[in-house]
Amino acid sequence: MNTRITPKFVSGGKPVLGHTLEFRKNLTRLDQRGHSEHGDIFAMKLMNKNMAVVTGADYNKKFYLETDKALNISDVYSFLKASFGEVLFIAPHEAYMNQRPLLQAIFSRTKMVDYLKAMHIEIQAWLDGLGDEGEIDISAEMLHLTQAVAGRAFIGPNYRAELGETFWQDYDAISRAIDPVTPSHLPLPKFRRRDAAKQRIQERLKQLIAKRRQNPEAYDDLITQLFAEPKKDGQFMTDEEITILFMGLIFAGHETTAGQAAWNIILLLQNREYLRLVQAEIDANTEMGQPLDGRMMRALQHVYWAIDETARLRPSAPMQLRTVEEPIEFGEHVVPAGWLLRVSSATSHYQENVFANPEVYDPRRFSRERGEGNNSYNIVSFGGGMHKCTGMNFANNEMAVITTLLFQQFAVELVTPDPQVLTGVGANGATEAIIRYRRKALINERPVLETAVTV
Repeated sequence: MNTRITPKFVSGGKPVLGHTLEFRKNLTRLDQRGHSEHGDIFAMKLMNKNMAVVTGADYNKKFYLETDKALNISDVYSFLKASFGEVLFIAPHEAYMNQRPLLQAIFSRTKMVDYLKAMHIEIQAWLDGLGDEGEIDISAEMLHLTQAVAGRAFIGPNYRAELGETFWQDYDAISRAIDPVTPSHLPLPKFRRRDAAKQRIQERLKQLIAKRRQNPEAYDDLITQLFAEPKKDGQFMTDEEITILFMGLIFAGHETTAGQAAWNIILLLQNREYLRLVQAEIDANTEMGQPLDGRMMRALQHVYWAIDETARLRPSAPMQLRTVEEPIEFGEHVVPAGWLLRVSSATSHYQENVFANPEVYDPRRFSRERGEGNNSYNIVSFGGGMHKCTGMNFANNEMAVITTLLFQQFAVELVTPDPQVLTGVGANGATEAIIRYRRKALINERPVLETAVTV
């Protein structure tokens, strides 16, 4: 006799709406309350949909390994399909598996060498443009910077002229329309703006593809690479497929990275004892004016631990969903077919039996000696299993280059006393976070900022 029960619902549900309003406004609080009330599996109601939420390495692992089996990843992301089409993980399973060798080639170790060069050029240009001293909103700056990096890395050095002035504004319109709750076909203004922006972006990308088809030897970029890389079935991508893939890649290449890049800097400035370790490591292993290479990057362990801790505390992509196609068991519970299922960073990343003092910023927890990050399923920032983000190393390396070059060349202080997580239905970011900076070459000539970090 099967005595398993369905997950219990978190408190606070409203008639008809269920937990929809709180889901939109404060998902972290909702998840944490559900976990405190019911443990590692609980439920919530979004309008007429039931959603189960799981926590912890064992349940998270099952969530990822049952994807494309008992769990469906494609259908639940219809709100993303409306923005980008059937691409990457939101494509049907067969199409995704057919594209997967291309994705692995795009983010291969060999390509990463080229990407590092592109990152260094754009990030150094951004730093050079800051002048000798001043104040900036690091949250806004990171969005523009990651757009520039994605443009150069994927399109090439002439990306600004080729993409045009309104390209990123159109991406912003798409980002603002990402909504997992509201039906994406409704004739709402934000969805109309999304559809118009999507059409303009696709037209621009098709023009770039056509130029490269006519004269492929004149280009050395990701588009021309896709001309030569077959899918798993041996067929080459059509222009339409390349357009849709590029839309997804460019979005993924900047939207989520921007938030975590900003938070990585903010958290370092809020934790100056650890920043001193980072600063000493940067000074010992990099040289002003010299491009960062693989050897230098491998020596920046404190930088990468900081990036891992930022991903734990401030994940940009907290929303990973599946549709339950066959009943699936978690301990004594069973999640029925037809429900939604989700992993939760707000609970998994704060388990006291895994992370010592989980509320505390402590990047050294990821050191080999402590090994709190040994089981990757405890952290869900980049997904897991077959659908783990193939661009994870790209994002982490980009954040490492930003962090390294900024603190290599500038003394920095945080002016905004307490930036907050900027939540929504898309990627999380940070609210306005003003930093004050002074180029280190001037520090011996003028008084040092009283609260700037110097080593």
